[in-house]
Amino acid sequence: MITREKLVYASIRQWLTAHGHTVRWLSEQVGVSYPTMLHVLTGRTKCNKTVQFRVAEIIEENPWTRFPLQDYHIEDSENADSTA
Repeated sequence: MITREKLVYASIRQWLTAHGHTVRWLSEQVGVSYPTMLHVLTGRTKCNKTVQFRVAEIIEENPWTRFPLQDYHIEDSENADSTA
């Protein structure tokens, strides 16, 4: 099962890649350190709403509202059992 945090992070990484940017660039635009940005994007810290708001402004979409808190029953290809 894939987590909400993985969906949010994948959505932001997809935007960054499509626009030729990196997470480090995004952290500079938001005004936080690279490690803090990674913690926010991977869900290790959920209390930094200011960073989430700034990220949403920059990418012109809010992945935290796009993927609301709920169970996501999507097979995680990295952890899928390969039974054939």
